[in-house]
Amino acid sequence: MKVLAIFTVAVLLCGTTAQVPAKKKPLLFCVLPDQFRIASLECLWKHTNRHVQELIIQILTKRQWGVTQFANGLCNPYEIYNLKAYFKKPKQRKLLKEAIEQAEVCMAYIIKYFINRQQ
Repeated sequence: MKVLAIFTVAVLLCGTTAQVPAKKKPLLFCVLPDQFRIASLECLWKHTNRHVQELIIQILTKRQWGVTQFANGLCNPYEIYNLKAYFKKPKQRKLLKEAIEQAEVCMAYIIKYFINRQQ
């Protein structure tokens, strides 16, 4: 089971400055339970393009990670620092940005679905 966890790194970077009006903060990936993080990554994997998937496969293969290790690695500052090496080219940064947007949509959908299911 391959997933696209690395692109949720930017979700960890939220906040506002005093000069900018406050905006709705994205959901933080690392505060979610494992089941939500894994489901979010699976959703992201299904809704991303082939180039992003190839990059993720390369990272997962080199790191020898599964879905759980990958989700945990995204919450580790040391691993995030190491993963930045994969996104040096402008094309890769563009793919990262697109995947982050999709990751936020996936996380919001999964949490909304869970809340509606509980009611």
